Amino acid sequence: MSTNLPLPQFYAQTLSSLQPIFDDTISTSDPKAQPILSSALDNLYLIQRMINSLGVFSENESIDEVGERELVFMSLGWVIGSTEEKGGLSGRDDRISSLQRAETAYNTYLELLNSYGVLSPEEKAESSAAANGQSSMPKDPAKRREAKIAQYRREKDLRQTISNSLPTHPDTSSSPTTFLLSLLPFNSNRPSVVSTSTGSTSVNPDDEEIPTSTIVSILRLLHTLTISSLSSINMELELLSNAPASITQIAEQDPRQPRREEEDSTWRLDRQPGTYKPKELISGNGRVLRPFTILPSTQAMSDRERLKGDVFKQSWRLPTMTIDEYLEEEQRRGNIITGGGQASYDAPTATELMELEAENDGTIVAEENYEKKRLKDENWAMFADENKKGAGNTMNKG
Repeated sequence: MSTNLPLPQFYAQTLSSLQPIFDDTISTSDPKAQPILSSALDNLYLIQRMINSLGVFSENESIDEVGERELVFMSLGWVIGSTEEKGGLSGRDDRISSLQRAETAYNTYLELLNSYGVLSPEEKAESSAAANGQSSMPKDPAKRREAKIAQYRREKDLRQTISNSLPTHPDTSSSPTTFLLSLLPFNSNRPSVVSTSTGSTSVNPDDEEIPTSTIVSILRLLHTLTISSLSSINMELELLSNAPASITQIAEQDPRQPRREEEDSTWRLDRQPGTYKPKELISGNGRVLRPFTILPSTQAMSDRERLKGDVFKQSWRLPTMTIDEYLEEEQRRGNIITGGGQASYDAPTATELMELEAENDGTIVAEENYEKKRLKDENWAMFADENKKGAGNTMNKG
Protein backbone atom coordinates (compact mmCIF):
# COMPACT_ATOMS: atom_id res chain seq x y z
CA MET A 1 0.00 0.00 0.00
CA SER A 2 1.36 3.42 -0.92
CA THR A 3 2.18 5.91 1.85
CA ASN A 4 1.88 8.88 -0.52
CA LEU A 5 -1.40 9.78 1.16
CA PRO A 6 -2.58 12.12 3.88
CA LEU A 7 -2.51 10.43 7.24
CA PRO A 8 -6.33 10.15 7.57
CA GLN A 9 -6.67 8.47 4.16
CA PHE A 10 -3.74 6.19 4.91
CA TYR A 11 -5.43 5.16 8.17
CA ALA A 12 -8.74 4.69 6.35
CA GLN A 13 -7.20 2.40 3.71
CA THR A 14 -5.57 0.31 6.41
CA LEU A 15 -8.85 -0.08 8.27
CA SER A 16 -10.63 -0.89 5.01
CA SER A 17 -8.23 -3.77 4.39
CA LEU A 18 -8.92 -5.12 7.88
CA GLN A 19 -12.69 -4.76 7.75
CA PRO A 20 -13.43 -8.17 6.12
CA ILE A 21 -11.51 -9.89 8.93
CA PHE A 22 -13.11 -7.81 11.68
CA ASP A 23 -16.54 -8.44 10.14
CA ASP A 24 -15.81 -12.20 10.03
CA THR A 25 -16.21 -12.18 6.27
CA ILE A 26 -12.73 -13.70 6.10
CA SER A 27 -11.78 -16.17 8.82
CA THR A 28 -8.41 -15.87 10.52
CA SER A 29 -7.75 -19.49 9.50
CA ASP A 30 -8.07 -18.51 5.84
CA PRO A 31 -4.68 -18.51 4.08
CA LYS A 32 -5.37 -14.96 2.85
CA ALA A 33 -6.00 -13.58 6.34
CA GLN A 34 -2.51 -13.69 7.85
CA PRO A 35 -0.81 -11.76 5.00
CA ILE A 36 -3.50 -9.09 5.29
CA LEU A 37 -2.95 -8.85 9.04
CA SER A 38 0.82 -8.68 8.63
CA SER A 39 0.62 -5.91 6.03
CA ALA A 40 -1.93 -3.97 8.08
CA LEU A 41 0.25 -4.19 11.19
CA ASP A 42 3.19 -2.70 9.31
CA ASN A 43 0.99 0.23 8.26
CA LEU A 44 -0.50 0.66 11.74
CA TYR A 45 2.90 0.80 13.44
CA LEU A 46 4.01 3.28 10.77
CA ILE A 47 1.00 5.47 11.54
CA GLN A 48 1.81 5.20 15.24
CA ARG A 49 5.35 6.45 14.63
CA MET A 50 4.00 9.33 12.53
CA ILE A 51 1.56 10.39 15.24
CA ASN A 52 4.28 10.26 17.88
CA SER A 53 6.65 12.28 15.72
CA LEU A 54 3.95 14.88 15.02
CA GLY A 55 3.10 15.15 18.72
CA VAL A 56 -0.63 14.88 18.12
CA PHE A 57 -1.36 13.85 21.71
CA SER A 58 0.14 15.16 24.93
CA GLU A 59 -0.24 14.16 28.57
CA ASN A 60 -0.85 17.80 29.53
CA GLU A 61 -3.99 18.15 27.40
CA SER A 62 -7.65 17.41 28.04
CA ILE A 63 -10.20 16.04 25.65
CA ASP A 64 -11.54 19.53 24.95
CA GLU A 65 -8.16 20.69 23.68
CA VAL A 66 -7.90 18.02 20.99
CA GLY A 67 -9.32 18.87 17.58
CA GLU A 68 -12.25 16.88 16.30
CA ARG A 69 -10.14 15.76 13.31
CA GLU A 70 -7.45 14.28 15.54
CA LEU A 71 -9.68 12.44 18.01
CA VAL A 72 -10.17 9.51 15.64
CA PHE A 73 -6.46 8.65 15.89
CA MET A 74 -6.91 7.90 19.60
CA SER A 75 -8.42 4.60 18.43
CA LEU A 76 -5.11 3.46 16.95
CA GLY A 77 -4.10 1.52 20.09
CA TRP A 78 -7.28 -0.51 20.00
CA VAL A 79 -6.90 -1.28 16.28
CA ILE A 80 -3.31 -2.47 16.79
CA GLY A 81 -4.34 -4.62 19.75
CA SER A 82 -7.24 -6.22 17.89
CA THR A 83 -5.07 -6.92 14.85
CA GLU A 84 -2.31 -8.48 16.95
CA GLU A 85 -4.88 -10.57 18.82
CA LYS A 86 -6.04 -12.17 15.56
CA GLY A 87 -2.52 -13.14 14.48
CA GLY A 88 0.29 -15.37 15.68
CA LEU A 89 -1.06 -18.71 14.48
CA SER A 90 2.24 -20.30 13.51
CA GLY A 91 2.98 -21.85 16.89
CA ARG A 92 2.80 -21.43 20.63
CA ASP A 93 5.70 -19.02 20.97
CA ASP A 94 4.43 -16.91 18.08
CA ARG A 95 0.96 -16.84 19.59
CA ILE A 96 2.28 -15.80 23.00
CA SER A 97 4.32 -12.98 21.46
CA SER A 98 1.32 -11.78 19.48
CA LEU A 99 -0.93 -11.79 22.54
CA GLN A 100 1.66 -9.91 24.58
CA ARG A 101 1.94 -7.23 21.89
CA ALA A 102 -1.87 -7.00 21.80
CA GLU A 103 -1.94 -6.61 25.58
CA THR A 104 0.62 -3.81 25.39
CA ALA A 105 -1.38 -1.98 22.70
CA TYR A 106 -4.62 -2.32 24.66
CA ASN A 107 -3.01 -0.97 27.84
CA THR A 108 -1.57 1.96 25.88
CA TYR A 109 -5.06 2.72 24.59
CA LEU A 110 -6.53 2.62 28.11
CA GLU A 111 -3.78 4.91 29.44
CA LEU A 112 -4.47 7.41 26.66
CA LEU A 113 -8.19 7.50 27.45
CA ASN A 114 -7.49 7.89 31.18
CA SER A 115 -5.04 10.72 30.63
CA TYR A 116 -7.60 12.67 28.57
CA GLY A 117 -10.51 12.06 30.96
CA VAL A 118 -12.68 10.33 28.40
CA LEU A 119 -13.94 7.59 30.75
CA SER A 120 -16.53 7.66 33.52
CA PRO A 121 -15.52 6.71 37.11
CA GLU A 122 -16.91 3.20 36.59
CA GLU A 123 -14.94 2.78 33.37
CA LYS A 124 -11.80 4.10 35.06
CA ALA A 125 -12.11 1.40 37.71
CA GLU A 126 -12.45 -1.24 35.00
CA SER A 127 -9.37 0.11 33.22
CA SER A 128 -7.32 0.11 36.42
CA ALA A 129 -8.27 -3.49 37.17
CA ALA A 130 -7.57 -4.62 33.61
CA ALA A 131 -4.17 -2.89 33.58
CA ASN A 132 -3.21 -4.84 36.73
CA GLY A 133 -4.27 -8.14 35.19
CA GLN A 134 -7.35 -8.38 37.39
CA SER A 135 -10.97 -8.90 36.46
CA SER A 136 -13.40 -6.08 37.16
CA MET A 137 -16.21 -8.61 37.54
CA PRO A 138 -17.25 -9.51 41.13
CA LYS A 139 -16.70 -13.07 42.32
CA ASP A 140 -20.27 -13.57 43.48
CA PRO A 141 -22.17 -15.32 40.64
CA ALA A 142 -25.31 -13.19 41.03
CA LYS A 143 -23.37 -9.92 41.09
CA ARG A 144 -21.19 -11.10 38.21
CA ARG A 145 -24.30 -11.76 36.14
CA GLU A 146 -25.66 -8.28 36.95
CA ALA A 147 -22.32 -6.72 35.99
CA LYS A 148 -22.28 -8.54 32.65
CA ILE A 149 -25.85 -7.43 31.94
CA ALA A 150 -24.94 -3.82 32.76
CA GLN A 151 -21.88 -4.03 30.51
CA TYR A 152 -23.97 -5.45 27.67
CA ARG A 153 -26.58 -2.71 28.06
CA ARG A 154 -23.89 -0.03 28.06
CA GLU A 155 -22.38 -1.42 24.87
CA LYS A 156 -25.84 -1.61 23.27
CA ASP A 157 -26.66 1.99 24.24
CA LEU A 158 -23.33 3.24 22.89
CA ARG A 159 -23.86 1.45 19.58
CA GLN A 160 -27.35 2.92 19.26
CA THR A 161 -26.10 6.43 20.08
CA ILE A 162 -23.29 6.15 17.55
CA SER A 163 -25.55 4.80 14.82
CA ASN A 164 -28.06 7.62 15.29
CA SER A 165 -25.46 10.40 15.29
CA LEU A 166 -23.36 9.32 12.28
CA PRO A 167 -24.44 10.66 8.86
CA THR A 168 -24.20 7.18 7.29
CA HIS A 169 -26.37 5.60 10.05
CA PRO A 170 -24.55 2.24 10.13
CA ASP A 171 -26.22 -0.78 11.66
CA THR A 172 -25.81 -1.16 15.43
CA SER A 173 -24.41 -4.66 14.96
CA SER A 174 -21.63 -3.41 12.70
CA SER A 175 -18.01 -3.88 13.69
CA PRO A 176 -16.19 -0.94 15.31
CA THR A 177 -14.11 -0.53 12.13
CA THR A 178 -17.31 0.48 10.35
CA PHE A 179 -17.83 3.28 12.87
CA LEU A 180 -14.21 4.39 12.53
CA LEU A 181 -14.38 4.44 8.74
CA SER A 182 -17.41 6.72 9.02
CA LEU A 183 -15.11 9.30 10.60
CA LEU A 184 -12.37 9.03 7.97
CA PRO A 185 -12.17 10.12 4.32
CA PHE A 186 -11.66 7.27 1.90
CA ASN A 187 -12.01 7.44 -1.87
CA SER A 188 -9.89 4.95 -3.75
CA ASN A 189 -10.84 6.51 -7.10
CA ARG A 190 -9.41 9.89 -6.18
CA PRO A 191 -5.56 9.90 -6.10
CA SER A 192 -3.90 12.13 -3.60
CA VAL A 193 -0.59 13.94 -4.02
CA VAL A 194 -0.24 15.05 -0.41
CA SER A 195 2.49 13.19 1.46
CA THR A 196 2.25 12.09 5.04
CA SER A 197 5.52 13.84 5.65
CA THR A 198 3.64 17.13 5.56
CA GLY A 199 2.19 16.26 8.93
CA SER A 200 -1.43 16.70 7.89
CA THR A 201 -3.90 14.94 10.17
CA SER A 202 -7.00 16.73 8.92
CA VAL A 203 -9.92 14.35 8.63
CA ASN A 204 -12.04 15.11 5.60
CA PRO A 205 -12.21 18.91 5.99
CA ASP A 206 -14.67 19.29 3.10
CA ASP A 207 -17.31 16.97 4.54
CA GLU A 208 -19.78 17.46 7.36
CA GLU A 209 -18.16 17.69 10.78
CA ILE A 210 -18.80 14.82 13.19
CA PRO A 211 -19.74 15.95 16.72
CA THR A 212 -17.11 15.39 19.37
CA SER A 213 -19.60 13.51 21.51
CA THR A 214 -20.02 10.91 18.75
CA ILE A 215 -16.28 10.31 18.52
CA VAL A 216 -16.05 10.04 22.32
CA SER A 217 -18.88 7.48 22.28
CA ILE A 218 -16.91 5.41 19.75
CA LEU A 219 -13.83 5.58 21.98
CA ARG A 220 -15.87 4.47 24.98
CA LEU A 221 -17.29 1.58 22.95
CA LEU A 222 -13.76 0.52 22.07
CA HIS A 223 -12.89 0.75 25.77
CA THR A 224 -15.66 -1.74 26.63
CA LEU A 225 -14.40 -4.13 23.96
CA THR A 226 -10.84 -3.68 25.22
CA ILE A 227 -11.76 -4.79 28.76
CA SER A 228 -13.32 -7.97 27.38
CA SER A 229 -10.33 -8.65 25.12
CA LEU A 230 -7.81 -8.22 27.95
CA SER A 231 -9.73 -10.75 30.04
CA SER A 232 -9.63 -13.27 27.18
CA ILE A 233 -5.93 -12.63 26.58
CA ASN A 234 -5.05 -13.27 30.24
CA MET A 235 -6.86 -16.60 30.22
CA GLU A 236 -5.27 -17.69 26.93
CA LEU A 237 -1.79 -16.71 28.07
CA GLU A 238 -2.24 -18.75 31.22
CA LEU A 239 -3.29 -21.79 29.19
CA LEU A 240 -0.42 -21.42 26.74
CA SER A 241 2.15 -21.02 29.51
CA ASN A 242 1.13 -24.40 30.95
CA ALA A 243 0.90 -26.28 27.64
CA PRO A 244 3.82 -28.17 26.10
CA ALA A 245 5.20 -26.45 23.04
CA SER A 246 5.05 -29.62 20.94
CA ILE A 247 1.26 -29.89 20.94
CA THR A 248 0.32 -26.25 20.47
CA GLN A 249 1.52 -26.00 16.90
CA ILE A 250 -1.48 -24.50 15.06
CA ALA A 251 0.19 -23.49 11.81
CA GLU A 252 -2.04 -22.99 8.83
CA GLN A 253 -2.25 -25.99 6.50
CA ASP A 254 -3.69 -26.49 3.04
CA PRO A 255 -7.34 -27.60 3.58
CA ARG A 256 -7.03 -29.86 0.54
CA GLN A 257 -4.26 -31.86 2.22
CA PRO A 258 -4.93 -34.29 5.09
CA ARG A 259 -4.29 -32.66 8.44
CA ARG A 260 -1.25 -34.04 10.29
CA GLU A 261 -1.01 -33.54 14.02
CA GLU A 262 2.17 -34.01 15.98
CA GLU A 263 1.78 -36.65 18.64
CA ASP A 264 3.04 -36.18 22.15
CA SER A 265 3.01 -39.09 24.55
CA THR A 266 2.94 -36.76 27.57
CA TRP A 267 -0.68 -35.85 26.81
CA ARG A 268 -1.97 -39.35 26.07
CA LEU A 269 -4.04 -41.17 28.66
CA ASP A 270 -3.26 -44.65 27.39
CA ARG A 271 0.28 -45.79 28.10
CA GLN A 272 2.59 -46.82 25.35
CA PRO A 273 3.89 -50.43 25.33
CA GLY A 274 7.18 -50.81 27.15
CA THR A 275 6.80 -47.66 29.27
CA TYR A 276 5.77 -49.58 32.40
CA LYS A 277 5.97 -53.04 33.87
CA PRO A 278 2.77 -54.85 34.81
CA LYS A 279 2.33 -55.31 38.53
CA GLU A 280 1.11 -58.46 40.19
CA LEU A 281 -2.56 -58.49 41.13
CA ILE A 282 -2.52 -61.28 43.69
CA SER A 283 0.41 -62.47 45.80
CA GLY A 284 1.45 -66.09 46.13
CA ASN A 285 -0.62 -66.59 49.28
CA GLY A 286 -3.79 -65.18 47.64
CA ARG A 287 -3.62 -61.62 48.99
CA VAL A 288 -4.97 -58.88 46.65
CA LEU A 289 -2.16 -56.40 45.98
CA ARG A 290 -4.09 -53.72 44.04
CA PRO A 291 -7.66 -53.10 42.83
CA PHE A 292 -8.68 -54.64 39.54
CA THR A 293 -11.84 -55.27 37.52
CA ILE A 294 -12.87 -58.57 35.97
CA LEU A 295 -14.44 -57.91 32.57
CA PRO A 296 -16.55 -60.37 30.57
CA SER A 297 -14.67 -62.20 27.89
CA THR A 298 -15.84 -61.69 24.31
CA GLN A 299 -14.24 -62.15 20.94
CA ALA A 300 -16.29 -59.42 19.27
CA MET A 301 -14.77 -56.54 21.28
CA SER A 302 -11.24 -55.69 22.25
CA ASP A 303 -10.26 -54.80 25.80
CA ARG A 304 -10.20 -51.10 24.89
CA GLU A 305 -13.74 -51.24 23.48
CA ARG A 306 -15.07 -53.07 26.51
CA LEU A 307 -13.47 -50.58 28.85
CA LYS A 308 -14.91 -47.72 26.81
CA GLY A 309 -18.37 -49.27 26.99
CA ASP A 310 -18.14 -49.55 30.77
CA VAL A 311 -16.92 -45.97 31.26
CA PHE A 312 -18.89 -43.95 28.70
CA LYS A 313 -22.43 -44.94 29.61
CA GLN A 314 -25.48 -43.30 31.09
CA SER A 315 -24.86 -41.57 34.40
CA TRP A 316 -28.38 -42.43 35.61
CA ARG A 317 -30.19 -45.65 36.39
CA LEU A 318 -32.30 -46.88 33.53
CA PRO A 319 -35.92 -47.95 34.37
CA THR A 320 -36.53 -51.68 34.66
CA MET A 321 -40.33 -51.59 35.05
CA THR A 322 -43.27 -49.55 33.88
CA ILE A 323 -44.96 -46.92 36.04
CA ASP A 324 -48.00 -49.14 36.61
CA GLU A 325 -45.78 -52.00 37.74
CA TYR A 326 -43.92 -49.66 40.06
CA LEU A 327 -47.15 -48.37 41.64
CA GLU A 328 -48.48 -51.91 42.10
CA GLU A 329 -45.25 -52.92 43.84
CA GLU A 330 -45.32 -49.85 46.09
CA GLN A 331 -48.98 -50.53 47.00
CA ARG A 332 -48.14 -54.15 47.81
CA ARG A 333 -45.35 -52.98 50.12
CA GLY A 334 -47.74 -50.59 51.88
CA ASN A 335 -46.03 -47.38 50.75
CA ILE A 336 -49.19 -45.90 49.19
CA ILE A 337 -51.91 -44.53 51.48
CA THR A 338 -55.46 -44.83 50.13
CA GLY A 339 -58.61 -43.09 51.26
CA GLY A 340 -59.00 -39.65 52.72
CA GLY A 341 -59.97 -36.59 50.81
CA GLN A 342 -63.43 -35.21 50.13
CA ALA A 343 -64.93 -38.66 49.40
CA SER A 344 -63.90 -39.94 52.82
CA TYR A 345 -65.28 -36.79 54.46
CA ASP A 346 -68.67 -37.21 52.74
CA ALA A 347 -68.99 -40.93 53.55
CA PRO A 348 -71.43 -41.75 56.45
CA THR A 349 -70.02 -42.84 59.80
CA ALA A 350 -70.75 -46.19 61.49
CA THR A 351 -73.39 -44.59 63.76
CA GLU A 352 -75.11 -42.97 60.80
CA LEU A 353 -75.16 -46.33 58.99
CA MET A 354 -76.78 -47.99 62.00
CA GLU A 355 -79.45 -45.27 62.13
CA LEU A 356 -80.21 -45.74 58.46
CA GLU A 357 -80.50 -49.51 58.84
CA ALA A 358 -82.70 -49.15 61.95
CA GLU A 359 -85.24 -47.07 60.02
CA ASN A 360 -86.26 -50.15 57.99
CA ASP A 361 -89.04 -51.31 60.33
CA GLY A 362 -90.13 -54.93 60.33
CA THR A 363 -86.85 -56.48 59.21
CA ILE A 364 -84.39 -58.55 61.21
CA VAL A 365 -81.48 -56.37 60.09
CA ALA A 366 -83.30 -53.26 61.27
CA GLU A 367 -84.03 -54.75 64.68
CA GLU A 368 -80.39 -55.84 65.09
CA ASN A 369 -79.05 -52.43 64.16
CA TYR A 370 -81.59 -50.75 66.43
CA GLU A 371 -80.44 -52.92 69.33
CA LYS A 372 -76.77 -52.14 68.55
CA LYS A 373 -77.51 -48.42 68.51
CA ARG A 374 -79.47 -48.64 71.79
CA LEU A 375 -76.64 -50.49 73.52
CA LYS A 376 -74.10 -48.01 72.22
CA ASP A 377 -76.12 -45.04 73.45
CA GLU A 378 -76.68 -46.72 76.86
CA ASN A 379 -72.97 -47.50 77.27
CA TRP A 380 -72.09 -43.94 76.41
CA ALA A 381 -74.62 -42.60 78.94
CA MET A 382 -73.19 -44.85 81.66
CA PHE A 383 -69.65 -43.71 80.77
CA ALA A 384 -70.71 -40.08 80.91
CA ASP A 385 -72.33 -40.57 84.35
CA GLU A 386 -69.25 -42.24 85.79
CA ASN A 387 -66.74 -39.83 84.25
CA LYS A 388 -67.66 -36.21 84.76
CA LYS A 389 -66.58 -33.68 82.19
CA GLY A 390 -62.95 -32.60 82.76
CA ALA A 391 -62.20 -35.36 85.25
CA GLY A 392 -59.06 -36.41 83.44
CA ASN A 393 -57.85 -32.88 82.79
CA THR A 394 -55.13 -32.45 85.40
CA MET A 395 -52.87 -30.07 83.49
CA ASN A 396 -55.39 -27.46 82.41
CA LYS A 397 -58.19 -27.39 84.97
CA GLY A 398 -61.26 -25.36 84.21
